[in-house]
Amino acid sequence: MAKAKRERRREQVKVLTKKQIARGKKVKRQQRVIWFAVASVTVLILAFLTIGILQEFVWSPRQPVAIVDGEEISRAAYQKRVRYEQWYLQRVELNLLLQQASYDPDDESQQFLYQYISSQIEQVRQQLLSVPTQALEDLIDEVLVREEAERRGLTVSDDEVQLAIEQQFGYERNSPELTPTPITTTTVLTPSTPMAPMTREQFDEGYSEYVKTLSAIKGFSEEDFRDFVKQSLLREELSEALAAEVPLTDEHVHAFHILVEDEETALEVLARLEAGESFADLVAEYSQDEDSVGNGGELGWLAADQFGVSVALVDAAFDLQLGKFSEVTETYQGYHIVTIDERRADFPLDESTLASRQAQAFGNWLTEAQQAADIERLWSSADVPSD
Repeated sequence: MAKAKRERRREQVKVLTKKQIARGKKVKRQQRVIWFAVASVTVLILAFLTIGILQEFVWSPRQPVAIVDGEEISRAAYQKRVRYEQWYLQRVELNLLLQQASYDPDDESQQFLYQYISSQIEQVRQQLLSVPTQALEDLIDEVLVREEAERRGLTVSDDEVQLAIEQQFGYERNSPELTPTPITTTTVLTPSTPMAPMTREQFDEGYSEYVKTLSAIKGFSEEDFRDFVKQSLLREELSEALAAEVPLTDEHVHAFHILVEDEETALEVLARLEAGESFADLVAEYSQDEDSVGNGGELGWLAADQFGVSVALVDAAFDLQLGKFSEVTETYQGYHIVTIDERRADFPLDESTLASRQAQAFGNWLTEAQQAADIERLWSSADVPSD
């Protein structure tokens, strides 16, 4: 019985030929190749996806758009600034449009204000167009400001940042409590447009609402806003320090002039002066400058950039030797002949000229700093955020 079963099993086992065995091995090899190819393609797809994700969210944001004295300005930081500036200017534009809507352009009594607001709207729109390039330059300038501030030991504390934000929103810590101005959902909150004086509770409410609106800016946070304010304060602090260093004295010339209406008369006066006639007498006879006729045509002590005096007159005066006369010099007032009787190297600047130089001190420093710095601009239009 057992023997019969074993025989039946042997009959059921198929004996494979060599050809069949070889074909089976070939099929298995093909299956292995197919599975290997599928696995390789899958790995490649995953690799490309991973690289794309890393490029979009890790490598690309870290790529510098500029390098300033070795400090990199990342693409992410640049895009944050662009989005914030665009968002801010769009809100300013909206605010102006709302104001403009309250005026009737056909009403003569309102036309001036309507047109004035229209010009402001146009300026804001032009600024919006320049944001992508201006934001880059602003970030470069901030690096230079930080470098100079560090060299001078200038700093801005967190409390100074907080105080500046409070003041921008209209809250004064030490002011008496005033009647609150209600904040509504239609209030256009911008930090550079101060609200009416408010209580602490109102400030907290208004600032909290403003921070919420910042969430509309991709990648921009309250911390970024505070850093933006901090950079502005550091710039102001450096500007004040530079203004304080402006010398109080400089070279001046003591100048006089004769003013006439036409060039022909001016040439006649010049000929008489060169012939030896008295400058004071010719002032009395010809000059049409009522302010100086009574004192011999005196213009006063002039600095090289004298505030409130025509550049052409100042240049003519500085080019002169004592007692000599200038060529006929034309300005919007008419035709002048200038002379000087004294020159001093350290004469005090008047208040207006000193204030003008102090106001220009930061711009002058920044121009020099930009020229001296090692600035590499790597920016391209592809770096501008599209969202």
